[in-house]
Amino acid sequence: MLSETELQARRAVRYRQTPALRLRNEAEAVGFINDVGICLLFSARDVELPTLWGAISGGDRALPEHHDDHDLGLAWDWKDSIPLRGEALYGKFIKHKPVFIALDLAPHFYALSPNYGDPEDYLEEYRAGRMSEEAKRIYEVLMHEGAMPTSDLRRKAGISSGKAAGLFDRAVGELQMGFKIVKAGISDANRWKYCYVYDLFARRFPAVAEAARAIPQDRAAATILRRYLETVLAARPADVRRLFGWDPWRMERTIGQLAAAGEIRTGVHIEGHAEEYLAPASP
Repeated sequence: MLSETELQARRAVRYRQTPALRLRNEAEAVGFINDVGICLLFSARDVELPTLWGAISGGDRALPEHHDDHDLGLAWDWKDSIPLRGEALYGKFIKHKPVFIALDLAPHFYALSPNYGDPEDYLEEYRAGRMSEEAKRIYEVLMHEGAMPTSDLRRKAGISSGKAAGLFDRAVGELQMGFKIVKAGISDANRWKYCYVYDLFARRFPAVAEAARAIPQDRAAATILRRYLETVLAARPADVRRLFGWDPWRMERTIGQLAAAGEIRTGVHIEGHAEEYLAPASP
């Protein structure tokens, strides 16, 4: 049995939420993302993941109310500069939350997505009712006209009215969750002089899409789960399944494969919690 206090202390070190381990520059931030595999920008309710903010501030610090805070400025700057240099993915790829994903882990997520390498695979999803009309229009504009700032993308996709703002945002999130589009730049082409530029995922990160072709889905899921547990140190199966949006059969099979290979432990108990947890093989 592991105590809650011990678990949180070990996570603080793993997440670099201590003054001695805090990130000092962008190179260290990229190394942190590569180390943990997946992390949030800021903490999110009911999502157990390290955060870039926590690693920059060196602790579980509340977000400051003023925007001239030095650490907060670094977090905002690095969440743009790191992915735009192609050093990590950043977008709403997991549970509709913006996350960083290390490039070595990215092909495994792509292998579990509904993409098969043909830019027109989206039509099958649309016909099956798994893609919204708005998402289809956004995807087609990017496919035919190339990378585009959101201000132009809204207009060309015909989702530019004030009432349609929510539809546009949901469609962009839907396309990111499906690893179909990704942020490719920053533009001043709106009244706030700041908006994202989007492009097709496979066009922006062709090496990720190509590497995914050689990864069976079982291996992809196993790699993601093992890496996640090595980062968070303990997690309930139901929480993991909800986080990654996996079907129960995939979750059960992935746990079984990793446990049989001795790569994870099952039936782990955390003091004060009735449920059983999963944990990495090495404590």
